[in-house]
Amino acid sequence: MQEFKTEPKISVVIPAYNEEKYLGATLASVKRAVREYRKKYPFPVEILVVNNNSTDRTERVALACGARVIFEARNQIAAARNAGGRAARGEIVAFLDADSHISPNLLMTVHEVMASGRCIGGGVAWVQHDKNSLLVHVWGRIRSVARRGILGVSSGLIYTLKETFDKVGGFDERYYAAEEGIFILTLRKLGKKEGKKFHHIKTGYVITSARKLDQFNTPLFIWTGIKFILAPWKLRDKRACSFWYEVGERR
Repeated sequence: MQEFKTEPKISVVIPAYNEEKYLGATLASVKRAVREYRKKYPFPVEILVVNNNSTDRTERVALACGARVIFEARNQIAAARNAGGRAARGEIVAFLDADSHISPNLLMTVHEVMASGRCIGGGVAWVQHDKNSLLVHVWGRIRSVARRGILGVSSGLIYTLKETFDKVGGFDERYYAAEEGIFILTLRKLGKKEGKKFHHIKTGYVITSARKLDQFNTPLFIWTGIKFILAPWKLRDKRACSFWYEVGERR
């Protein structure tokens, strides 16, 4: 059993760029999970929103919901995640998108996985979108296959110890997309060295917005995927990843 050095508080880090329409519901779901967590564990949970240079009411919404807010001026998802990870006060850090909802039991499960001492970190096996479409179905199948393969993709919620986050240097800020997968591969590599596994939680879930897929038609979606497979260095080009950085897009 992992012995925490101090209070085993969890920090839920939520990067947010112009998310006033979605952030309130996300924070409500996290607060429900915090209430369930506190029924079993008498430890505080920090909810930390990274205002990634928003021009709307994102910060006001976060503060009104009781979240701690920090500011990151560089408009890049990896930089925003890292700002939150560095500022986190908890011994466990969990990264959640600003348009995603978590199941009430998820923070309890994250705590128990990390307290076991057997895991370097993990993600969530069951991630679904808030509506159905052909592209949503295709994307879900792609992520399911990738999660079982060498990519180790686990969207929705990624968690690890704060000291592990610091040790690996956080998310790679050279990338404007796919930074989650790269971070997971880094965790897996460290876990192999330390004899720990990357754990996919199967008893909780994350529901995320399908709005990013709404801008694609099927040929464009396929071409975008092929483009990054054939030219993965494009993931370091903000212009090539522009669909992640439009106002109101998932951050």
